[in-house]
Amino acid sequence: MKKIKLGDLYSLKNHPFELGFTDVKISALAVMTPPILVVSEILNSPKEYDSETGKEKHKQIRCIFYSHKTHRFENIWFDTNILKEIFQEEEENEVEPNGEIKTTKKIKIEYPKSLSLETIKEKFLHTQVILKSCDYELGKLKTTFIKTDHKSSQKINAHLDFLPPVLTVIDVKINDEKANYNPKTGNLRKLSSVFLLKCKWYNPSSASFSEDFIPIEAVQVIQIASSLENISKLITDKEFIKHDLREPIILENGLKLTHTYKQPLELIFNHYKYKLKYFDFFRSKISEMDLSEFITDDDSAQFNDFIIKKIPEYDSSNPKLASVVEFDFDENKYYRITYKDTFDRITVRIIYIKKFISKKIIIADCLLRNGEERHFRVNASSILKIEILEQKYF
Repeated sequence: MKKIKLGDLYSLKNHPFELGFTDVKISALAVMTPPILVVSEILNSPKEYDSETGKEKHKQIRCIFYSHKTHRFENIWFDTNILKEIFQEEEENEVEPNGEIKTTKKIKIEYPKSLSLETIKEKFLHTQVILKSCDYELGKLKTTFIKTDHKSSQKINAHLDFLPPVLTVIDVKINDEKANYNPKTGNLRKLSSVFLLKCKWYNPSSASFSEDFIPIEAVQVIQIASSLENISKLITDKEFIKHDLREPIILENGLKLTHTYKQPLELIFNHYKYKLKYFDFFRSKISEMDLSEFITDDDSAQFNDFIIKKIPEYDSSNPKLASVVEFDFDENKYYRITYKDTFDRITVRIIYIKKFISKKIIIADCLLRNGEERHFRVNASSILKIEILEQKYF
């Protein structure tokens, strides 16, 4: 009970997600997966004990989730003994020795009584919000194993049960439920949201619109994408933007790359927010990120800016193509190579040369492998192409 706050996320204990761990695919009958529950009320009763077992009784919390069958919000009371944490805010409420949350002092509520209704309306009225469980429901993946006589395969799809809709706030009101206090301790007997948001959304089951009041701590405001025009231009112009990395690429030789260059490729609208598909030049791979995390600035480059020379490269004035085998790599420099391994798999990767033995082997740290050391055979059937890179970009 000590850690529970309004807006925290819970689920039944059979849910595959754990606190801090959601990178799991759901197999078997995925529809049996319960919803992510958002705490909307907490029954703040003192400790009680079972008269037969002597064990402490667990607390009760009310949770909200969105039903994908009725396309409406459901509110249900749960015994915390049958639930587990999925996500919690960092701050905790103080707890009395008797097990009550201390409400005689300032408690940790995101939107307390000290805020005026006018302040809340200014922040929320006519904005779009989403239930706090959305990203978890949106991130669920189900996997199906398919086996035939000669081969087997794995099919992965999004599992979108209980995915809440985007809500538009059309009004805000103060929760008019009468406050009830414990006469012995002065603590509130129930914690609930001070403000309720009246929300409207499209209901596909009725082909109409529905409305309901949602506790303010159960939702988060959707940030409006403001850089769509700039991103569209970058996609059209095929520009690369310098982008700082949250975690640097650490080469085995100790060097650190704290940035990369990303080329926006495609905008994807994912339920309530834009995602950006981009090409990471340093890592030589295509990835996705939330558009809000992509910072556009003046530090940009075109693809040809990175490359000084290609080997081999057709030149009408010199009909004889340069040989990749005859090329001498400089140590302590970055190059981009197209490489075919012993299984005939072709990859393009940027490498940092540590040791070069002519016509035999390259020992290098590979950015495609997050800076790990790799050995590359030097022959015409392995190294298909070499690109000499402009070192200033690193």
